[in-house]
Formats: sequence, structure tokens, C-alpha cells
Amino acid sequence: MKGQWKTVESIMAGMVILLFVALLISTSVQFTPSVQTQGYKSLNILYDRGTLRAYAADMNTTAINSDIDTTGYLFGLNHSVTICNASTCIGSVPDSENIWASNLLISGDEQYEPVEVILYIFTE
Repeated sequence: MKGQWKTVESIMAGMVILLFVALLISTSVQFTPSVQTQGYKSLNILYDRGTLRAYAADMNTTAINSDIDTTGYLFGLNHSVTICNASTCIGSVPDSENIWASNLLISGDEQYEPVEVILYIFTE
């Protein structure tokens, strides 16, 4: 009789383990990237293409804004770019209640002149 109970206990323990594993497999977490993450990915794509560094060194916010539209991450979202170096910032900060900011630091182009590219994503 003692051996039969141990067999029943081990079968029940196996069923509990199988149930736990089945729950882990069936419960998949969907990751929806945040707006801020999408902004960072857009800046990273431009950096990988090699255009962001040159535009940032030239303080060309217009070119960065137009290139961000080609990445596809911010489709249908309003955005603006500000570029800051050690002494000044060029670009505009949107006047909105909902603003997300993504930034990327660049050491410079050809020489060390660090700039920060800030991408503002906002709703009107």
C-alpha cells in the first residue's frame, strides 16, 4: 500500500509540473515598444547609415527631421529635432502636453566636438 501512495504522489507531482510548464508556454508577453524607444531606434538608424553624424556636426535639424521620416518608426507622429553643442542649441522644443524625448550623444565629425541630438515626439 505504501508503494502505491508514492506512485500516486509522483504522478500528481508530475501533473503539477506539466501544468506549470504549460502555463508558462501559453502565456506569452507581447512587448509593445514605447514611443521613446521608437525615437531612439530612429536616431540609431540614421547613425548607422552615417548621415546623423554629419548632419549633427553641421547643426542641420531640417535634414535630420526629413531623414527621420524615412526610418518608418515614427509614422504618423509629430516630431522635431534639437541639436546642442557646448555653447548653444538649435531647433525648437514643441509646446505640447505630451512630449517624449530621445537623445543621442555624438562625439563629433572629424574632430572632437560633442553634440547632443534630441528628438522630441509629441501630440498636438
